[in-house]
Amino acid sequence: MLTPLIGFIIGFILLELCFGMYVNRIVSSFFFNIYQVKDNFFYILGLTLISISLMIGMAGYLSYVTAYQLKTVRILLGVIGFLFLTFGFLQSFNIIKNLKKYFNPFSYLISTKLILSVLAITILFSIFLISFFDSNYGGDAFMYHLPFAARIWNIITPEEYSFEYYTEHRFLGFPLFANWLQGLFWKLFQKPEATNLVSYLSLLTIISYLKLYLKIPFYMASLSLLAIPMVHMHAARSYIDLPGNIAVSILILTTYCLYINKNSLKSKNLLIIFISATIAANTKFQLIPVVFIVLCFVLFKIKVIFLENKKNFPKLFRSVTLCLLASLIVFFTPIKNTVIYSNPFYPVEIKVAEFVLNNKETPPDFMHENIRKLSPYLRWGRSILEIDVFDDRRPWPWTLGMDFISWDEEKFGLGGYFGSYVIFNFLLFIYLCWKNYSLEAKVASSVMALMTVITPLFPQSYELRYYMYWMIVFVSLNSFLTCQLVQKSSQKVINPKNITLIATFFVMTFIIKTKFFFTIPEFASFNKQIMREDIVDQNILRSINNGDNVCIVNKAPHTFLYSSHFYSPNKYSVKAEFNIDLNEEECKGRKILKN
Repeated sequence: MLTPLIGFIIGFILLELCFGMYVNRIVSSFFFNIYQVKDNFFYILGLTLISISLMIGMAGYLSYVTAYQLKTVRILLGVIGFLFLTFGFLQSFNIIKNLKKYFNPFSYLISTKLILSVLAITILFSIFLISFFDSNYGGDAFMYHLPFAARIWNIITPEEYSFEYYTEHRFLGFPLFANWLQGLFWKLFQKPEATNLVSYLSLLTIISYLKLYLKIPFYMASLSLLAIPMVHMHAARSYIDLPGNIAVSILILTTYCLYINKNSLKSKNLLIIFISATIAANTKFQLIPVVFIVLCFVLFKIKVIFLENKKNFPKLFRSVTLCLLASLIVFFTPIKNTVIYSNPFYPVEIKVAEFVLNNKETPPDFMHENIRKLSPYLRWGRSILEIDVFDDRRPWPWTLGMDFISWDEEKFGLGGYFGSYVIFNFLLFIYLCWKNYSLEAKVASSVMALMTVITPLFPQSYELRYYMYWMIVFVSLNSFLTCQLVQKSSQKVINPKNITLIATFFVMTFIIKTKFFFTIPEFASFNKQIMREDIVDQNILRSINNGDNVCIVNKAPHTFLYSSHFYSPNKYSVKAEFNIDLNEEECKGRKILKN
């Protein structure tokens, strides 16, 4: 009891001193004047974080939160606070300025911005090599995305490979735009590895958007995004979470621009909104509600702009009509599903006023009881801050789906944003809004508030890969506001270069902790992968003869890799099934192969 109590008392005293400095109390001002740090924002911020770190230990002792879960947060707050404290001292005693003078004679030899740009290009090129030459890892790529891409472009026909019963209905109902693009690249380059390029090109798309549209420096746009583990990992894989979320991020950021610029209602902006909304809504079901909400704000802004002048009413009418027509394309998938299957989210079960729509599967329900009992906001908060989310059974701290453990375990799906990077961006955002509370900052605050209120309420929101747009937009807004601050004030510490240096620290930490797997290519081709015994059972392959009709059971997610397309000149037909006991009829007339 004594240790947490002492920590709480010390933390409270430090917090009181910081607050006193803010309101110009005599005692606090005297204390800060002694150490020559009066009005030093970084010193006060560092001291505040350390005091909070000391105080919340009492919450663990009183069992409001488990001490183990608090440990990570307290360490992060303490370390970040200490760094701010150190920087504040160095700034107060002009040590930083003196160091700049000392190194100034050598500044002409090398530029920090140039180094950051070269580093960004190097990492992006290395990730390109992964996307083009390395095969996939991860269940969803082989379970859905590659099979769907192959079916759409007739690369592998239904006669050669038939999906599992439930997977077939997912193919019929799920949004397939990203899979269509994956199949296009597979067809063009004649290699399944090329399906990775969809995610990689989506990353280049948002970097280009931030550079050309929001005028954020290339090195800042690149490295600040690559510091997000989920973005970095998905950039060279055939999952479709990144392309969909980048489309939503561009939609949100362009809508943000509509609200900060009165002259932004131009054809170019509306075209970007239309294209990004269409891609997002036709890539993942989870993103359709997000797209709908954002488009409501777009429509409202269009209405406000046109109603400012009564003469614009005919234009408003035409614009609304055009928007309604465009929505037929944007929401093509749910409209098609409603017409054909009487369920916009077919094959997933949807209830409307106790009436169950046509479906083939219920929504996922594998949440651990400790996660289930938390409110959506606490679940999501624990995940973004990465409180007790890591598991030694994973090969790296972060994985594509934060998986490698059973679906029903507590840590499954949690994490992926780098908790300390989230905290850093939160503190930076507060500082940027406080320092320059302009229209840009006010609208950015509203955007972040709305996203933070709404996102945790979506299904499986704690599985961060489904809703990466929150962190992508957060980092992008911070980058934009940093550039705005530099333009409008004489601020020299908070600038694109320094913020990117901090982001680079997180990038390098991620690369090292994941043992370079997501950054440096292994040149492990698809052909090498299907030779691995742990992925493809060679005994089952040897038992299949030319012309056979087989039903391969319980080999998900790798059943697709048994297709004869990959073992030319053999020709045989494969039917995949999860469980023969549940779907015996599906395998009738076929030779059944299983463990």
